[in-house]
Amino acid sequence: MNLPKTWFVLLALMLAAMAMVPMASACDGSDGCESNTSSQTYQTPDVDLFAELGVEKPMPAAGPAWQTYDSSKNAVDNIISKSGEQNDVGRVIGYLKGKSEQAVLFKGLDGNHYVLLEKDGKIVTKPVKATELGSTEKKDIKVASSGDAFNAIDTITPTTRYDLRKISLSETGSSEFGMKTIYETHILRTDSWVSAFDPNKRADLITEGTFLYDGSQILDIGDNTNAIQDFGIDRCEFTHSTRTTSLRGYIDSHVIWALLLFNPPKHSVDAWISCSVTGVPGGGRAISEWVSSGFGCFGTP
Repeated sequence: MNLPKTWFVLLALMLAAMAMVPMASACDGSDGCESNTSSQTYQTPDVDLFAELGVEKPMPAAGPAWQTYDSSKNAVDNIISKSGEQNDVGRVIGYLKGKSEQAVLFKGLDGNHYVLLEKDGKIVTKPVKATELGSTEKKDIKVASSGDAFNAIDTITPTTRYDLRKISLSETGSSEFGMKTIYETHILRTDSWVSAFDPNKRADLITEGTFLYDGSQILDIGDNTNAIQDFGIDRCEFTHSTRTTSLRGYIDSHVIWALLLFNPPKHSVDAWISCSVTGVPGGGRAISEWVSSGFGCFGTP
C-alpha cells in the first residue's frame, strides 16, 4: 500500500523540526538543567497618576465612612430586596449609613452606576455619572533576564494603560451623602508572547481590572482578565484572582502556552496589576520559558 505523497512531506517536516529543537526532560535542578530555561522580568515605571493628570488626590470626606459589601452584606441585601432591583444589580461597590439615610452604590448590568437611596421610609434609584478625569499609558522596563538566548523571546514590550474616573453622589438628592465621592482606576496591562520557533504566532495575557477606592480603603475590584492566542497555540493553564492588603488591591494572572507543534518551548507568564487606597497604581510581571518534551500542553515541564 502506497502512502500519499503529502504524508512523506509531512514526515520530512516533522523530522526536520525535531532536529532543530532540543529534547529535554523535566527540570530537576541538576547541573545543566538551567540551560533549557530562560526568564525575563519587567517592571512598570512608577506612576503618580493624579499628579500626572493634574488631579487632586482623593481624601475621605467628612461624615459616614464608605463600607465594603462584605462588611455590610445584610444591610445591603435588605435594601436591594426592598427596592426590587435584584435583577439589575451587577456589582455592589459600597454602602453608606447615615443618621436618617442609607445608600448603596452599585454598577448595573448595563455598565452604568446607580445609587439606591433609602430616605423617609422610601427607596429610590438614582443614576450616578462617572466623570472621566484622564488617561495615560506606560511601557515596561526590562529589569532582569537570564538563560538561553534562543528561548529568551521578547519582541513586544509590555504596556499598561490607566484610566481615571470620579464618581460623585452630589446629584442623588441626599442631604447626608451629597459630598461623598469615590474614584475608579481602570488598568489594562498587555503581555505578549511571540515564539521564536514560529514568529507568526502570537498570544496575549490581558490583565485588566477596575479598582474603586475612597482614599482610605479599596471598596471593590472588578476583574476582567483574559488570555487570547492565535490558532496553533494551545493554552495549557490560565488563572486570575483578586486580593487586597490594608493599603492596596491586586489582580494576579497566570498563563502557560504551548505551540501545537512537535517539541517547541512552552511559555509561562505571571503578571499583576495593583492600585493603592489613594489611587497610586503599581505593576510588574515575570516571564519564564522552558523547553519541554512531548506534544503541546502534554509535554513535561
